[in-house]
Amino acid sequence: MRTLIVQLPLSPASPAVAYPHAWVSEPAQADRIAMQWAQAALLPAAQRQSEVVLLVPAQALSWQQVELPAGLHKQTTRVRAALQSVLEDRLLADPASLHLALQPGWQHTALPWVAACDKAWLAGHLQTLEAAGLTVHRIVPEIAPETQNLQILALGDSESGWLWFSQKTRGVWGGPIQSVQASTWPAWLGQTDEATPLQAMAEPALAAWLGEHLGSPAQLLQPHQHWLQALTTDWDLAQFDLQTHKHARRLKSFQKFVHALWTAPTWRPARWGLALLVLTQLAGLNAWAWKTRADWQAQQQAMTRILQETFPKTTVVVDAPLQMAREVTRLRQGSGQLTAQDLESLLNALGQALPESISTPTNLVFQPGQLQVQGLTLTAVQQQSIEQALQRQGYRWRAEDGGGVITVQGSQP
Repeated sequence: MRTLIVQLPLSPASPAVAYPHAWVSEPAQADRIAMQWAQAALLPAAQRQSEVVLLVPAQALSWQQVELPAGLHKQTTRVRAALQSVLEDRLLADPASLHLALQPGWQHTALPWVAACDKAWLAGHLQTLEAAGLTVHRIVPEIAPETQNLQILALGDSESGWLWFSQKTRGVWGGPIQSVQASTWPAWLGQTDEATPLQAMAEPALAAWLGEHLGSPAQLLQPHQHWLQALTTDWDLAQFDLQTHKHARRLKSFQKFVHALWTAPTWRPARWGLALLVLTQLAGLNAWAWKTRADWQAQQQAMTRILQETFPKTTVVVDAPLQMAREVTRLRQGSGQLTAQDLESLLNALGQALPESISTPTNLVFQPGQLQVQGLTLTAVQQQSIEQALQRQGYRWRAEDGGGVITVQGSQP
C-alpha cells in the first residue's frame, strides 16, 4: 500500500502555501524519501489503494501528561470537556482554542499523554487540503513519546536545524540548534539515569555536531527518514470535532491490516497456518465427498440387486425404487387387490371424511391416484375437518371452489 505523507507548514493555510510531501510504498523497508514541495491544488491525487497521512511538525505541538477521572472512558462525550478542565491552568492559551488529542489506548493508561496544537491552524489546513480533493485518513505527530529509551533527533543543518528529545515517560521537548551550547547541554538532556541507554540519530549535516556533544558517534539518519518512524506509531490526532471521514478512516485501517497480514514478515507464521488450515479443510471436504459418493453408489447397487432378485425378468435398471413400485402395482392389479390410488379406495375415503350434513357431490372426476370432487359448498371449518379425516387415512385434500381434490400422500399433486 502506498502512503502519501504531507507535512503541514507552520504558517497559516492559504492558496500560496507549499506543502512538503512524499510517496512511501513500504515504510518499514524504505531508505530514502524523495520529498517534493507543492501547493495544495497541485498535490498528487491519492489513489483508491493509497493512504493520505498528515504530519504535524514537532514545533506546532505541546505535550502534557494528565490524570483523568476514573470511568471517563465510559462517557466519551465528556472526554473533551474533562481535558479542557484538567489543562486549564497548565496551558498558556485558552484550551477551547486548542485542538487536544489523547494517546492511543489512553483508557488503559494511568497518566496518558495529550498533544495540543492551535485548532484554527490545523482546521484551516484540513479544509484547504479537502478542498483540493485530498481525503485525509490519519493525522500523526512528527515526533511522539513512544520509546522507553531517551531518543535524540538532530534534524536539518547547523543554521536552521532543530534538536529534539523524546521519551515515553518524559514527553517531547527540543529547540533550535543555535540555542544549544556545551554549557546548556545538561539542561537540554534533563535528568537522565546514566544506566538509561540513549538512541541518538542525526541527519548528515548534524551527525558530527551531535557526536561531539554526546562523546560518541550518532546513528546516521537520511533526510526526513524520521517521517517513517512517525508512520509506524498508532497516534491519530484526528479526534473530537476534527474526526471527519470516519468511514474512510476505518476502511483504510482495514486495508492496511489486510496488506500487513498479506505481506509483513511478522505475519508469515499466521499466513502459513492459514494456508495449512485451508488445505486441511479442502482435503477433509474431498474425503467426505468421496465417502458420501461411495455410500450412495453402494446403496444404489443394493437396491438394484433387490429389484433383480425379486423380479428376475427386470434386465435393465434405470430407477430401482420406481421400477419396484411399478412391479408391485402390476402384481396387485393382476391379483385383483385394491390400491390406495384406485377409484373404490378414493370413494371410500371420501365417504368416511364427508360430514353427514353435506349433500352428495354432483360431479366426480377420476384419474389414477386422484379424485376431483365438485358440487360441494363447504365452510372453512368443514374444509379443515375433511382434510384432517383424509390425512388420517393416508390421503391429502386440496380445497377448491365448489369442492376439492383428493390425492394419495407422497404422490405428486
